[in-house]
Amino acid sequence: MRHSSNSLFRFVSDNLNQLRSALAGVDCQGLARQSGFLERQPRKIPIPKFVLALSALAAETVLSLERVAAVIGLAAGTTYSKQALHKRLCAPLETFLAQVAASLFGQLIVPLADRGWFSSFGRVLLHDSTVQALPPHLASAFAGPRNHRLRPYAALKIQFICDLLHSQVLQLSLSGFTRNDQSASPDILKILQPGDLIIRDLGYFVLKVLEQISLAQASFLSRYRHGVSLYDPQTGQPLDLVARLRVYHAWDGPVLLGREKLPVRLVAQPVSDALANQRRRKARSNRDRRLHPNARHIFLLGWTIFVTNVPRSVWPAQVLQPIYRLRWRIEIIFKAWKSHLGLRQLNCRTPNLLRLSVMTKLLFCIAVYRLCNAIQWLGDQTRQCSLLRLARILGQCSCWFAATVLGVSLPRWIQWHLRHHAFYEQRKDRNNFYQMLALTGLSLG
Repeated sequence: MRHSSNSLFRFVSDNLNQLRSALAGVDCQGLARQSGFLERQPRKIPIPKFVLALSALAAETVLSLERVAAVIGLAAGTTYSKQALHKRLCAPLETFLAQVAASLFGQLIVPLADRGWFSSFGRVLLHDSTVQALPPHLASAFAGPRNHRLRPYAALKIQFICDLLHSQVLQLSLSGFTRNDQSASPDILKILQPGDLIIRDLGYFVLKVLEQISLAQASFLSRYRHGVSLYDPQTGQPLDLVARLRVYHAWDGPVLLGREKLPVRLVAQPVSDALANQRRRKARSNRDRRLHPNARHIFLLGWTIFVTNVPRSVWPAQVLQPIYRLRWRIEIIFKAWKSHLGLRQLNCRTPNLLRLSVMTKLLFCIAVYRLCNAIQWLGDQTRQCSLLRLARILGQCSCWFAATVLGVSLPRWIQWHLRHHAFYEQRKDRNNFYQMLALTGLSLG
């Protein structure tokens, strides 16, 4: 069924309007206490209204304390000062808003007609990270990459775990650049359930974590890391993968992986000569001598090699590559965040303002991500909804987005803006332009 522009607009509006009712079903106060963000009963601003205001502001560009406080007051039907908001900002805010995001933007209530090659799994978890450079004064809170000149660098790393099947965000965390993906690899274990499938890139390749995933009765799909030892599962002796590929040209069989001798299935498939040569040129030109490839590594770059614990009876060898390519979806999400949803436009004055700014924008990003899949599942199979294009559209409609989330008309939202934000603050330490103009004896009013 092909939906009209009017029906599509109504669908998007209804979806955003549902945020208010969905928020009523989230125990915001309980999550606030659990995270340490709330220590006593709020006297003026109910926690659900606080979250609703942040959700409405999520499409804004750079957020100021004055702006955020004013919208929180509007959502709660009272006044709220930026000084009061500043006192509420603390490190647990990040954890609290991450938990709210995971609860608020839960599973889409849309039945999957056919799970295809994922029919054996309850959830398909994608885990990846993105990095955003920050001003140097934030280096103590968000340490960036070090260099030989010892100059302070700051960088924000966002770890993101989502369920591909249900458009559900399961975990968000912020850290400095120095917490690399290997250190974040065990994060998946906190939310793991039996029957899950985890798809991650080589940055998260940690044998002990893969072993724990298997022990939790979950599955994984990963690229093979060159240099990790392989052993024959029958004899326990080292397995020469190069020799086998020279004979068989492709391979799909059981191996023991690493010193832990983790039983996995290894699948090696040849790539085109053009891709193999491109990989080899890149490997040889790497300036890091620690990664300088030996002859065996150069040879194996002619194959795409996966390790998984999913048996051949569930996945034939030829489906591993297209399934692994679905991991690219998370890269598109990151690109949408940075290019169209304001993730580069952050308030970097203090670490806590940065946390507030990032987590507020992530609420917007998650809403757009879910909305994209909701539109696709609406029923029009003749066209596919582009996450990047939808992000660009909604990123340009921040006024409409905020008014819809808050449940007010667009004219009323603009009138409120003009009344509260179109005028200078009254200050004793300096005059504004019109006050200086009046001192000259010239008045416009």
